[in-house]
Amino acid sequence: MNGVPTQLDLVATCALGLEEILDGELAGLGIEERRRETGAVAFRGGWEDCWRANWRLRTANSVLVLLGSWAAPDGEALAAGARALAGGRTAEWSLVRSSLDAVALLHPDRSFVLQATSSGSGVTDTRWAVLRVKDGLVDGQRDRHGRRGDVDREDADLHLRLRLHRDRATLLLDTSGEPLDRRGYRAVAAAAPVREQLAAACVLASGWDGKGPVVDPMCGTGTLLIEAGWFALGLAPGSLRAGWAFERLPGFDARAFERIRAEPLPAPAADLHLFGNDAAGMALRAARENLKLACLDDRATLTRGAFAELVPPPGPGLVVVNPPYGERVRGDEGQWKALGDLLKRRFTGWRAAVLAGGEGLGKGIGLRPRRRLPVRNGPLPARILIFDLF
Repeated sequence: MNGVPTQLDLVATCALGLEEILDGELAGLGIEERRRETGAVAFRGGWEDCWRANWRLRTANSVLVLLGSWAAPDGEALAAGARALAGGRTAEWSLVRSSLDAVALLHPDRSFVLQATSSGSGVTDTRWAVLRVKDGLVDGQRDRHGRRGDVDREDADLHLRLRLHRDRATLLLDTSGEPLDRRGYRAVAAAAPVREQLAAACVLASGWDGKGPVVDPMCGTGTLLIEAGWFALGLAPGSLRAGWAFERLPGFDARAFERIRAEPLPAPAADLHLFGNDAAGMALRAARENLKLACLDDRATLTRGAFAELVPPPGPGLVVVNPPYGERVRGDEGQWKALGDLLKRRFTGWRAAVLAGGEGLGKGIGLRPRRRLPVRNGPLPARILIFDLF
């Protein structure tokens, strides 16, 4: 943005448990100033770093810019801090400011929408908190400009996020808009599909070098296969997205973003082949459609049958699998043992990443994982288990 210093206080959010992997992704983008938080990684960077993070991060939910933070033990303080921020009266408040000019950004010519979360705060009603902050922001706009901006829940210029934690309010600007898991390849979804970021985390956590085929014995609609394929071929997770919220911000440089989109990503597997199997014909039909949208259908072979009878292609390579559990199907310890037997008998020399949930979190698989990563799969606790199969 014009007149704004190049460095911003940014936050990349993620599902609980993925902070380490997201931190590694940001390091791979050349970001040096990083700090892991619960469900996020804070970092310092310029606008191009922000755009690149939106384009390339596989395990992030969104990329936010810090606008301000202030003590907010009650509704009066909550509104007063927002008013000071929008009106440029921050000297009257103990506000932590990013290098972004919040007063210029929050001009009444720009519509906004506001969402809130609360944890460990005396203000627990997020709807009420949104109203108080909205009132404070428009009062600050009137103080500064003599008029107020509009709230637009359908097509806002600014997507604002309020976080209440331990009686402190933090206001952030969402530069992503739609969550970053909206990759654009999910034509058909299952009842409880694995989220794209969690699928990507399984691939990244495995440490797979991209060599050899990728096999999913219970592929469902193909999300794990697609995320493995995009990683191996160097396809950015933003490749099919229609747009981002940052494109509507003042000072957005479309040519600079095009240069970012043209940057080559590591592509370790030019000869990649994907193999998916599932017992459900409906799931396989959905997987075919999704793989086609992801431009991977010419690299994929899908079969129908029981996973325990799967005969893998010549390897070694990577096995990725999300066995049914929890809301998808009632716990079946027999399936875990059968999966473990399959891996031991037919995938010697391979690496496996298993998203394990439900009762026991995959302990019945009968193999000792090299790595256990506790995560959340939506509302359900789960673990990413990494195995080196010898």
